[in-house]
Amino acid sequence: MTQTLRQRHYRHHRPPSAQQRQDTEDNARRHPPQRQTREAGAQAGSDCLSLSEQDKQQLNKDLILILERAKAHGSESTPDNAKEPKDMQEFSKARKNGNITAIEKLGLACAGFSSTAPEDVEFLAKVVFALFNKEMIKVDAERVLVDILRALSAALFENGLYAKDSFPELFQIIISISTSQKRTERSELRRMAMNSLANAVHKTGTLYSSYHERMYEVLLSNLTSTSYYESGSLAGHSSMARRKDLASERKLISSALRALHFLLQEDKQISSRSIPPLMDVICRFMFFKTETSPGQPGLATSSNAFHIGIIKRTSYATPTNILPFTKSTGATGSQHPPSDVNAESSFMSYRNMQSSDSEYSDSELGAHLTQRRQHDGKVRLNALLCLQALARAAPKQLQPHWPKFLTHSSYTPTVLGTHKAPSLIGLIGSDPIPTVRSAACVVLSHILESSKQYLAMAEEKLSVPGTKTQAGMLVLSERIGLMMRELHVGVRSAMNGVDSSLEQGVVIQMIKCCSAVVANCSYEKMRPGLSLLLFNSVKTFLNSNEPGLQSAALLFMSALLSNTTARTDVQESILSNSTPPNSNVPDFLAHLMEFVEDANGPPAVRIEAWSTLRVLAQFHFEAVRPLWTRLDACMVCDQNSDDLRVRTGGLLFLEEFSKSGASASEPLMSEWWTDVLERHVLKAFAEENPSIKALGCDCISHISPNAFIGLPDRFEMIIMSLILGTALDENAAARAAACRAIGVFILFPSLREESSHLVDMANTILDLCRDPNLAVRVRASWAVGNLCDSLVLMKTENQGHVLEETLTLTLWTKIMRSALMICQDHEKLKSNGIRAIGGLLRVTFEGILERERHSLVKEAVYALIKHMEQGSLKGRWNACYAMRNVLLNPDFPIGSTFGTSYALGSDMVSWTRDVYGALMHAIQQSKNFKVRINACAALTVPKTRAKYGDQAMFRDMVQVLMNAVKNLDEEQGEHEFGEFQYRGQLENKILRCLDHLLQLSGGMAKLDLELDPTLRQRIIASRPEMPTLALQPQEAPEPCS
Repeated sequence: MTQTLRQRHYRHHRPPSAQQRQDTEDNARRHPPQRQTREAGAQAGSDCLSLSEQDKQQLNKDLILILERAKAHGSESTPDNAKEPKDMQEFSKARKNGNITAIEKLGLACAGFSSTAPEDVEFLAKVVFALFNKEMIKVDAERVLVDILRALSAALFENGLYAKDSFPELFQIIISISTSQKRTERSELRRMAMNSLANAVHKTGTLYSSYHERMYEVLLSNLTSTSYYESGSLAGHSSMARRKDLASERKLISSALRALHFLLQEDKQISSRSIPPLMDVICRFMFFKTETSPGQPGLATSSNAFHIGIIKRTSYATPTNILPFTKSTGATGSQHPPSDVNAESSFMSYRNMQSSDSEYSDSELGAHLTQRRQHDGKVRLNALLCLQALARAAPKQLQPHWPKFLTHSSYTPTVLGTHKAPSLIGLIGSDPIPTVRSAACVVLSHILESSKQYLAMAEEKLSVPGTKTQAGMLVLSERIGLMMRELHVGVRSAMNGVDSSLEQGVVIQMIKCCSAVVANCSYEKMRPGLSLLLFNSVKTFLNSNEPGLQSAALLFMSALLSNTTARTDVQESILSNSTPPNSNVPDFLAHLMEFVEDANGPPAVRIEAWSTLRVLAQFHFEAVRPLWTRLDACMVCDQNSDDLRVRTGGLLFLEEFSKSGASASEPLMSEWWTDVLERHVLKAFAEENPSIKALGCDCISHISPNAFIGLPDRFEMIIMSLILGTALDENAAARAAACRAIGVFILFPSLREESSHLVDMANTILDLCRDPNLAVRVRASWAVGNLCDSLVLMKTENQGHVLEETLTLTLWTKIMRSALMICQDHEKLKSNGIRAIGGLLRVTFEGILERERHSLVKEAVYALIKHMEQGSLKGRWNACYAMRNVLLNPDFPIGSTFGTSYALGSDMVSWTRDVYGALMHAIQQSKNFKVRINACAALTVPKTRAKYGDQAMFRDMVQVLMNAVKNLDEEQGEHEFGEFQYRGQLENKILRCLDHLLQLSGGMAKLDLELDPTLRQRIIASRPEMPTLALQPQEAPEPCS
């Protein structure tokens, strides 16, 4: 049922029977109606969607009347077996006659109100809460209370934010119903209460976080107190009443799991505090099944299913000698006889269903079994959603519990992968409800995608044939390796056992699940050929007649080709096998070429084929390069396609192909680029669609400087005009792409020689630094950083005359103001602004430094000091690097002012102590080795003693460096593992910096410090390889004197 039809059905239905309403409630709650505004509801012609003032008054009167009757009955003590009161009889009679009561009208009206109309929601919340009070609960009329709760649930769905004033009291009332002592007491009422709890917290974030813990306890208590949770509690109960009680419990379980799913979505801290009991509940109901038809294998129903052993497997067969997989259950069972662990419970369940011929006819029994399977499927589906929410909230905490739902064998597995323990693979392969099988695929994909680092530990060691490997003796990496092999084998078996013509949606989800497996699994330490198990199964769908299956198969191929750890399998099997054997094009590439060359083929398949070719160009460029002529013709053909996605797919491939070609062993040359510019890129800029223009900018930005020089002269002006014009486009994506292209071209030596081009590009990106779109500002700030790097290159490559002509005071001021503004912008931009400040101050002329010393220069210096001491690690690293650039400018004022033009009545430049203090703070306090390396590099730059300030400051610098060497030896266990690869480099930098300062000081005696002999030897050993004379005292001041 589509969303529109479901919405229409919800709004216009008439009250069903009590049994029908119970049966359909879960589905209605799972697929709530789409909210619409009152105007849209009026256009739809529904009388219950829009309430006038007169309707509201009448509704209020009806509700008050019911409330007064309830209060009147509340003063009486009515026994449980008493006759139904007169007004309750009238209420029931009205329902039977099809008349909509005031409460039901309220429930229908709730569905029609929009969450954007707070006045309507507030009105409904007040009316519902007026009904639902402690006085009303005293009335023992469960059907009235159920209707009230149903109306309350509808009113609260996605509107919990508007009930915050009345929520505390409302929460206590609902909780009091949800915590019934008897498991069979008011099950429908408790179910509606839990639906209300779920809808109340849905999409409220942390607003009701103080109530989440109590709600979690109540939900867990309801789930663990059901008959289905207790092992063996169902045997022997075959009466009709008992089965109705169990049916109500199934619905209660489904609603409780749905509420738990919403709660885990809103509060990630709940799950991380108590995962073990939560996992027991989820796994218990994730494999939930209450009956099994004769001859049909079923899932385990008792909690001891977690401990059922896995049947013995034969020796592992390599991909080259794997036997054909048999889809028939009987064939598989003949090779691996199933265990009889669940035979008794399955027989008892079926026998109980047949216990009374008078209760059901044959047709009624079949319908009842079908209905029961659907309800069981809802329970499993809600449990799977809980597991998905848990995987998103706490992926690391979930990893130790993987064996509860992902099996691993204690024996070497076979390709058949049949196992008895309940697992997600079992749900994917054999669940009777297609929705549950698809959900299991999605959940497994989420679990794998959030655990890529964990899966990287997977390792598989070669075992001796005929010997067993005990699972308890395996290390963690080997356990993960076995689990990954089980995943490959199990998913492959499940996919081979399904009929794609009947269950296409399920097969598509299976293929997407395979994509998640190969994308996140590390094959580096696994036995060769593992990835080919899935590849050989999925590749058959490339020949399917269904575009959905073909697209999913191509998506899998992209995931496998992008996994660098599977490069051996890809190159030796996928990209080498061809038919006939002497063909130059592998079979897989031949399939891709068929898809993109078929102009009349399904657009979705052609788009995915271009995406797969793009991945090939990125990771296996040499495999796709020989096909360029045919691909070029396909892109020309696609330029005339009416489908924008097809044209975009070809240009995305061209962008990746040109990017990989620029860094290939034989890079793409000027002739190739000339042809591409004329046939593709210039036509992209002529398109009206801004996304096509953006792709044109991305393609052209990958041209190499050498290829650019070799282009015909006319192309230089054309390219500059196109990218500068696109930078003014109305579309933000086009402007961002143009900024990136400018940032690339601004570094080209041939364009740096033309000051006019440099100034035009600089003014364009500086203006875009104030763009309202964040993505544009990020690209523009990156281009500003490249602009300042280009100015530094002009200075270091002896292009001083061009630099003087280009860097006028006006342009310098504009760049500096933009860089300072970027440093105060979003975190994504700050590093670029810091980099720009350092580069610009490195090339600033003495006259500008003296002129702006007390304004822009001072502001820039203290901006760098600020980011050296605080902010992100990336910002601190860039700030230290930028300060090194600043100190490389010999004209930059720092240290002593004696004898300089900066002597203005002070012995030191004002920021000297702050600059060196920030560098010393970084060396002492930073936990990141790369930040400390850059700080040492900056401290080593000044070449004269006067640049370091007075004697007290200089002595402090030496003392800090000496302590840094000592502390480095004591910090073995205080840093992350990835940092230790830089430890040797950091130690060498500190020793070199200390050596530099000691040589400038004239000896340790002048600093009143003592140097340990061991440290002295380490300093001398850190010096670079130089002639022996350079190490003699008369040539280099002795650091240890």
